Amino acid sequence: MSDLNMQLVREFFELNLFHVLTHWRHEAFPHVADPGYLLFVEHTRPELRRDVDFLLRAEDIPFLYRAVVEVRAWHAERFYASMVENNSVLGHVASEEIHALAENVFGDGDFTTILVISELPASAGPKAKTLELLREMKIGHIIEFPTILQDMLSRLNADGNYAPSQTLQTLRLLKRYNFIRRQQLEFPFRTEAPPIVNRPAVHVETQTEESDGD
Repeated sequence: MSDLNMQLVREFFELNLFHVLTHWRHEAFPHVADPGYLLFVEHTRPELRRDVDFLLRAEDIPFLYRAVVEVRAWHAERFYASMVENNSVLGHVASEEIHALAENVFGDGDFTTILVISELPASAGPKAKTLELLREMKIGHIIEFPTILQDMLSRLNADGNYAPSQTLQTLRLLKRYNFIRRQQLEFPFRTEAPPIVNRPAVHVETQTEESDGD
């Protein structure tokens, strides 16, 4: 699964016009104790740079310049605050040794860090708490895996040919045969109450005063 995660993240950045280098033990670069699942990405059009939010959306990606990206998807669960507190490895991408490695790869310190995770909590409060803890780890940005998949699907042409890439070709076929119709969640039932055209007549019995003598 980890190899597939890396392949998907790599091709996500390539579809967004980034040069991508997969980390490997090269004699010219410092060795790190935990190489993890690292990618070094650089945009082909750095003139598009601008500040983006901590939690990345798909539309933010073209405005990044360089980044060292670590993939910790862990698809079995959402990233709640308790998970972050119990897994210091999540701050690995922001560590001094990874920073030193990235400086050697890019040639200078002009880059950010990105951690790829599965999903954040759905509720606003727990989500904010998780993001706060991740920000405290000095990570530059967070991106969720559904954001990556949704952007890739939106870029793929259902009638295109992506045969050189098994992952893109698989996604294309799912889209081609309508297993994936739209990126928005759709329900086969109404999510709102139907409008009331005619109010139903309601019979209300009223109690009348009995006349004297009855």
